[in-house]
Amino acid sequence: MPDAIHVHPHDVRDEGASRVVEEITNRTGLRTIVAEVVTLEERHPYPRGQLPHNPRHSVIVSRATLEVPLAAGLFAGLSVRPLLSSAARAGEDYLQTLRAAAQPHGTAVIPWLKALNGAFAGEPEAICVRIVGGKPIATWLCPNRAETAEVVSRLAQGVLERHPATAVLLDRFRYPDWSGAEVAPERLLTCFCDTCRELMEKDGIDLVLLETELARLTALAHRDPRLLLTRGLPLPARDALEHWLAFRQKSITTLVTTVAERLRAWGRETGHFAGELWLNLWPPSFAPLLGQDYRALGTVCDGAKHFPYHRLGGGADLAGLVESIAGRERPALREEVFRALLALLRLPGAPTLESFLREGFPVEFVKRETALAKEAFGPGTPVFAGIQAWDTPLEEIGTACRAARNGGADGLFFYCYGWAGLEALDEIGRILAR
Repeated sequence: MPDAIHVHPHDVRDEGASRVVEEITNRTGLRTIVAEVVTLEERHPYPRGQLPHNPRHSVIVSRATLEVPLAAGLFAGLSVRPLLSSAARAGEDYLQTLRAAAQPHGTAVIPWLKALNGAFAGEPEAICVRIVGGKPIATWLCPNRAETAEVVSRLAQGVLERHPATAVLLDRFRYPDWSGAEVAPERLLTCFCDTCRELMEKDGIDLVLLETELARLTALAHRDPRLLLTRGLPLPARDALEHWLAFRQKSITTLVTTVAERLRAWGRETGHFAGELWLNLWPPSFAPLLGQDYRALGTVCDGAKHFPYHRLGGGADLAGLVESIAGRERPALREEVFRALLALLRLPGAPTLESFLREGFPVEFVKRETALAKEAFGPGTPVFAGIQAWDTPLEEIGTACRAARNGGADGLFFYCYGWAGLEALDEIGRILAR
């Protein structure tokens, strides 16, 4: 399976498609580019630093917009449609420009689509997720709404009709985590829309008990997080929470299955797509909390990339969550919260929160998470390991690659072109040439 590198729209717009492709091919030797089609609500680079070789911007904040100019009519009859960026509204198709530059080099461009998360025009509150109490998160579609599968399917079909590809990477098939435009732990407590409430009751979940317990835990977290972390849950409450998490995983698996079946059938009927469906998943330690069941999803997709970015904490902004729960002014409490989160998620320990902020997880985390992913997927479905190529010492890029391969990775996906320095791209080339 291919090794690959991620690029963002601003890379191509600011540096030029030819330069991006030439830097990638000449420095790394990679011949597969995974190109972002829907951006995230995030700072580039994340969480700190500056873009090292962008000639126009030192930092960029993206807004979760669609970067390919799909016609609004593609989403006719639906409550929402992806919100186009200003460049896409002007008719600019950066993916087309990138593909044209990549073709002479024999480089494949793989569309990277966000499924449930994005900026939406129309009436997103009609089908978005809602936290306990009913507050909407308008940038996340509810996986249990019938319209959601249609929105995601039409998005994928529209992109692949314009840009035929040997594979497509489908991302954000999950529930919200705590980060986004800002860190907000309550984003984890979804979805409690009317549709989900009805389905949970049919599934046998005691909604009164579940909502009462989640409200209690939230109140404890605000009052004194030490109580949240030290008090054990009574058995009925624990059962309700576990049932809820299992319900969320089943919901995501059902949606992925529906979209995959529709996309494959559409591809056979139209001839626009006969490639592979890859998923972008959180590392196994985090994935179940966000609705991703590796064993079930491994039977639906043709492969998956997970992202055990060791210096970032596995792709999760753990430091941001700790700070949100404990506050900045209570360093001792921050340490307690950090240690408790590591224990809850069974994550490898760092001596202190401060050492984690400097060094992240041990690189062995990459091997462990990749091995867990491979075990869950079984021998028939490949697992690609995401490698952190920014905000990390050069020697650790190679160490992380070796750890991923020792964990059984079938390919390496480097993240990412625009955040990594040119010397990091050269290091990737040396690693892959060995």
